Amino acid sequence: MNSEQTEQIYKIKAARRETVICSYNAAKAENAQRFLEGDKKATSEYIYYNQQEDAACMVNQYYNNNCRVISNTKKTKVGADGLMIEVAKQMTTHPDDTFVINPANVRIITGMSNASWEKDMKDKAPSCFKGKIFHHGQLKHAELRGLRDSLIIIDELDTGDKECQVLHKTLFEAGVLNVAYMNEYNIRFLFISATMVKELYELYRWGDLHYLHTMTIPETYIGHSDFMAQGIIQEFYPLTTVASALKWIQEDILDNYGNDFRIHIVRANLKTSCVIQNACIRKDIECKNHTSSDKIEEDVLREIFEGTLTRHIVLIVKGFYRRANLIPNDWKMRIGAVHELHTKTVDNNVQIQGLPGRMTGYWRPAIESGHRTGPYRTSVLAVQQYEAVYNDPFGQNSYKALGFTKNHGNVTTCTPVFVTPKNIAGLVAGPRPSCGQDEEDEPKKTVPIVLSMPLEEIERIHKLKNPMHKRVALRQILKQYLQSVSKDVLADRIDGFDVGQITRPVTEGSRKRNVDDPVRAAQQNKCFTINVAEKIQDSWQAVLDDRGLQVIFMIYCSP
Repeated sequence: MNSEQTEQIYKIKAARRETVICSYNAAKAENAQRFLEGDKKATSEYIYYNQQEDAACMVNQYYNNNCRVISNTKKTKVGADGLMIEVAKQMTTHPDDTFVINPANVRIITGMSNASWEKDMKDKAPSCFKGKIFHHGQLKHAELRGLRDSLIIIDELDTGDKECQVLHKTLFEAGVLNVAYMNEYNIRFLFISATMVKELYELYRWGDLHYLHTMTIPETYIGHSDFMAQGIIQEFYPLTTVASALKWIQEDILDNYGNDFRIHIVRANLKTSCVIQNACIRKDIECKNHTSSDKIEEDVLREIFEGTLTRHIVLIVKGFYRRANLIPNDWKMRIGAVHELHTKTVDNNVQIQGLPGRMTGYWRPAIESGHRTGPYRTSVLAVQQYEAVYNDPFGQNSYKALGFTKNHGNVTTCTPVFVTPKNIAGLVAGPRPSCGQDEEDEPKKTVPIVLSMPLEEIERIHKLKNPMHKRVALRQILKQYLQSVSKDVLADRIDGFDVGQITRPVTEGSRKRNVDDPVRAAQQNKCFTINVAEKIQDSWQAVLDDRGLQVIFMIYCSP
């Protein structure tokens, strides 16, 4: 390349910087105008100081440490939209010509099927980035193939990121899930979410290619832990009967707010929606559906939240007001009680990102000044576990979400996602993070115990309908064996052990994992366990093998 060509490239990069800066300043001015004119979605600052500082920190990581992926973990509604814009702006206006990103090659995408997320981002973003924003339904138009000098931001990483879903296919087909490609074509990723615990365990294995950043939380922010401390978050319960719905309306709305008329939001399904409407009629409470099939128009919704209230209103929602959806602060001031949909099996991610998560944000001063709000009903345990994991993602804590289970620091379920190392070509993966136990205190795997058992006995135990009876029967067999081989100490302890899984494999794949592998380990006198619920506590599991006429015990115990 001759000097004229080099100079031309420098001029092009300078012109790109100027374009981004002008576009950014125009968006900043437009936001200020909208805010002064009373637009509830506009903010007092286009990009806040903490967002600028966090963005600068991450850009420095890209620049000085040459990492390819940064994951930004944050609290709900702490301001990721502004952060994404600021990172894109700083990367595309960086003074180093050998590092600066081409603004045409910025992409802000998500695996969420959420058109409102895309619209809100386009409304807020500088004009130079507006055409680079795509939600799940538009990823086919993202034009990721052949990008060079690119920044790819993925918001709400833990949504739609499973293997072979649209997000994974789009990135794979573009060729960017390849370490050599990232280095050769200068591709950088930024992943963002308030609930990406599972993904952090996979990204940890990327080693120096990955950096974890925790977003700064300003003093005016109020979140789940604050709501818990002030008694605003309370335990949810099923609203499946008219009696339970009447209880919620009477206690959380009428007794709590009286004539201080508010809007109250409850998430429902087809069954509970009818129950709640019935209860509202009985209590003379106005009830409105706000769902994708029965949506309240924007101007009507605005009138509800901004007009004069003459009675309490209950909004029944289904898919609305989940992750990435904004409830303006002025609207939050009008909201009283909220109730998330109760489920028997709690997904922590769903609860954290649900209605109480939408009520978090920058309105602490109002609450500390005495404004009354709540209760926000959700799973208290989910909130407690979320706070523990947020403060120490790889610590000795517990968490449960779709495809991920962590018990006291031990990850027992972690279904693959697109950032799982095996899906990244050329990545030399490291181990998962340790939960921080002292090795000498760790429970130990033992050699499997394989005992012959008549088919009639296997059938008898298998047909026991009460799980407790099944455990007692198998524990007694295990205890008798331990006593017979002079392991009396362990036999005495076994009564206090937890029970993992009791299985009866049928398919060939299940037999290999549950029968063939542990039997081989027993024959070779090797330690082995497949306990999907391994915990810090002592535990055992049993496999009933009616084909081999045997029962296999695996024990996981402390020294």
